[in-house]
Amino acid sequence: MTAAIARSSFPRACRLLIRLSVELPVPTQLIELSLHQPETRRAHALLSLADQLLFLIGQNIPDSAARHAASIRQKIERWRDALRKEEDPTALAALARQIVADCEAMLDRIRTEAAAREAEFVDLVQTLRDVVESLRGDASKFDSDMARSATAMETAVALEDIHELRKVLTREINTFKVALAERQAAEAKLTDRLTSQVQTLEQNLKKVRAEASTDALTGIPNRGAFDLALREWLTRAAKDRRTFTLGIIDLDDFKKINDTHGHPVGDRVLIAAAQLLVDAAEPGEMVSRYGGEEFGVLMSLTSAAKAKARLTDVLRRIAPSYEYDLGDGKRSVTFTFSGGVTEWASGDTPESIVKRADEAMYDAKRMGKHRIESRTRNFLRTLVG
Repeated sequence: MTAAIARSSFPRACRLLIRLSVELPVPTQLIELSLHQPETRRAHALLSLADQLLFLIGQNIPDSAARHAASIRQKIERWRDALRKEEDPTALAALARQIVADCEAMLDRIRTEAAAREAEFVDLVQTLRDVVESLRGDASKFDSDMARSATAMETAVALEDIHELRKVLTREINTFKVALAERQAAEAKLTDRLTSQVQTLEQNLKKVRAEASTDALTGIPNRGAFDLALREWLTRAAKDRRTFTLGIIDLDDFKKINDTHGHPVGDRVLIAAAQLLVDAAEPGEMVSRYGGEEFGVLMSLTSAAKAKARLTDVLRRIAPSYEYDLGDGKRSVTFTFSGGVTEWASGDTPESIVKRADEAMYDAKRMGKHRIESRTRNFLRTLVG
């Protein structure tokens, strides 16, 4: 069974999940899950299979949906949590139907966007083909006109009457000028058209790159953008000795917030935390969604002590509670975070500096949470590299 699932593609995983939701026969390679088992065990087996299929869908998101991958995986994790927690059969059936409907809608969106990207590429190729064909045609006509003019002028050279010779040469020169002007106008028109297409494609590519480097929920840079920026900051520091500090922030007891208030409120908490960190950042610095409830902060501050002070100030600005209304009355949620900071040291790699910041963050967790701790590179290790 596991091998069969591992071979499944994204669409196939969706289809298998759909088959489960409408209680169609289980695929042949999965029959072993349900044969000769009591109804309760069969239900557990099917739930386990649905959970595996959802995991598989999350791991096999098509390249065309890369910029939505984080958002899709978040939705899938919520579905998996909901399936595990729901015990009422009626509610479970309704939940399964909703999940399948959402999967189908997600797949339709991915197909639509892929088709749109393909159409843009086809249009650009067609434009390029038109330009090449048109230029080739213009060149052929131009060459033909010039050959005809050359022949006419060779003939004119043999004329003894100077007035007739001047008339012929003037006519052919004018023909040459007209042909040249027509070719230049055609080339300018085609160049303008191609330039417009290229500019449109460049804008689309910039938009796609921006979306691919942005966290869908919070609107701040994602892990990929953070990793790229960290490498750039390390390279610059090694070259110019311009030190910087790194902070790793983790929301305290975030799972409890999701379990108590629900994932929509958990999402609002993540957005609020991101905004607090962004508001405290200086121009040129970076706040990113490092993963889950974790954030990465690149600061131009020159010491861990200064970074600790700044992030501690952010902690103080978190409100005692945040009010929300999901349609069934007003409630409130509280949150805090723990963080670790460290400053750049000569010889640091992305792994080494992140590891120190992580260790400092776990120090803060062990010391009671809702605090910022710092770590610096061991002096002896700095000397020996």
